[in-house]
Amino acid sequence: MCDPVSLTVTGVVLAAAAGGVTAYGQYQSGKAQDKYYNYLAEQNEREAEAAQKTAEQQSTIAQNEAAQRAKELKGDVSKVKGAQKAAMAAMGIYGVTADDILTDTTNRAKLDEANIRYNADIASWSANKEAVEKGWALRNQASLYRFSGKNAMKAAKLNMTNTLLGTASSIVSIGALSGFGAGKSSGSMITGGQGGQTIQTQQFGTTWSPYKLT
Repeated sequence: MCDPVSLTVTGVVLAAAAGGVTAYGQYQSGKAQDKYYNYLAEQNEREAEAAQKTAEQQSTIAQNEAAQRAKELKGDVSKVKGAQKAAMAAMGIYGVTADDILTDTTNRAKLDEANIRYNADIASWSANKEAVEKGWALRNQASLYRFSGKNAMKAAKLNMTNTLLGTASSIVSIGALSGFGAGKSSGSMITGGQGGQTIQTQQFGTTWSPYKLT
């Protein structure tokens, strides 16, 4: 038959172990949540960077295409003006009239080129604007994720502390209910140690508890 001291020691050890396991689990849970939120934040930040790079590429493509079309347009205009000169010469059209026709052709070509450049600039602006707005939203969400991660870690530490305090209180209650310190029990004694205590019993031998009983 187990003596009261042995039963009390067993209860203390079990309470301490259970409290420690619960507290550790709470801490690890908060740490896992913090890690997960940081992962989401990093994903959003990478996506924002990718969006900006994509916009820059789209802008470059639009400008290059515009430059190529403008170059082709100049070549086409040269051909058109050459054909116009030949036609006017064949018809005997010279002087101011011929110059006016060629000038008009040149001006129309310049307008077409300006329109090509304008459309390219609009495409670049639109791509960059979309990337900036998307990047802002993603980075803002990333900040919220990191904030949530920190809050989860704080909550975990608070819960862990409350659990350890509750466990210590339970251990003290076990000792009080069992009458620890009210007298001596045969074959058993408790020796206080810094940061914990060494417990010696006939049944369980020497064991150590992280909680110091008073």
